[in-house]
Amino acid sequence: MIHVALRMLFGDRTKYLTLVMGLAFAALLMNQQGAIFLGLLNQATGPLQNVNQPDLWVMDPDTPWVAEYRPLSDQKLSRVRSAPGVLWAEPFFTAYAVTELNNNTFKRVQVLGIPRNTLVGRPAEMIEGRIEDLWIPDAIIVENGSRAMLNNPRLGEVIKINDSRAVIVGFCRAKKGFESNAIIYTTFDNAVRYSPVGRERISFILAKVRPGADVREVQRAISSMEDVIALTPEEFSRRTKSFIVVATGIGVNFGITIALGFVVGLLLSASIFYQFTSENIRHFAVLKALGTRTRTLVGMVLVQAMIVGVVGYGIGAGAAGAFTIAAKKAESELSAVLPWQLLAGSFVATLLTIGLGSFLSIRKVIKVSPGSVFGGA
Repeated sequence: MIHVALRMLFGDRTKYLTLVMGLAFAALLMNQQGAIFLGLLNQATGPLQNVNQPDLWVMDPDTPWVAEYRPLSDQKLSRVRSAPGVLWAEPFFTAYAVTELNNNTFKRVQVLGIPRNTLVGRPAEMIEGRIEDLWIPDAIIVENGSRAMLNNPRLGEVIKINDSRAVIVGFCRAKKGFESNAIIYTTFDNAVRYSPVGRERISFILAKVRPGADVREVQRAISSMEDVIALTPEEFSRRTKSFIVVATGIGVNFGITIALGFVVGLLLSASIFYQFTSENIRHFAVLKALGTRTRTLVGMVLVQAMIVGVVGYGIGAGAAGAFTIAAKKAESELSAVLPWQLLAGSFVATLLTIGLGSFLSIRKVIKVSPGSVFGGA
């Protein structure tokens, strides 16, 4: 009977292709929009991904996400350093400043300041120059993807940041933040000079736990201090993503788009599949008259639906995957992440779509009378 079901399905190529392409569009919409949404969440945690050395991020308890914080005092840095189980604790600075470019334009940049002695918080990969070159007076390192934003400066070129001299001594590779601003690295003292702040200058405190010490115990010890909280990178990442979803409305907007993809696929598959079944109802009636069980006929409809769903999903998911790969190769600012969990979820949603879409068709097959074939129905 499966062979008969396939002959019926492929016999009308126009409706078969329409069904497949409709489901492919729905799968593409769900996967592409889901990948962009996850990419934006991942991009929001860019500064966290760039810093791999610490076990804990120490901050003000009311800090909602990585780009919005309340500065900490030097006294809090000293208290964190004296906490039991802490191997080292270093200040980390992040702020924004205006850079004057060599073509008489300007650009808003994110300034990241790391401690001069230890260079904790440094970028993971250098493209040109050495990280130790930050010890040169007024030295900065530019994130490689930001070069075009800064009018493609060269090594050794001098630019102005808030009317202060800055010498480019290297280029690195780092993740950009949610706002996709150009990124520069410099020492903590230079960063404070480039982007002046108040008496409290430390954005975050990066802490490393001693070997053998329990991270959770050290975390509780630091968090028990007044006006600070310690989070692991994973916890801080979740807090940042939750803020982006709730506070910015991105989650609702992308959720609506993904839901629309599901609804479009459902309505399209239901209407076309019902029409397809109606046009082939005589064949089902003949099979029923020949003694074919109802459950066998229902199975034939489900097999047809499953094939259409799998083929349509494969085309849509493949197109979404190609878009993600192309965006990564082009180093586009439109970030996209396509994990297997999203693919699995969209596959289930596609099967659910075609399953619900075939419900009316199944009802029609169940109710068909074997005598209708002789009545010319």
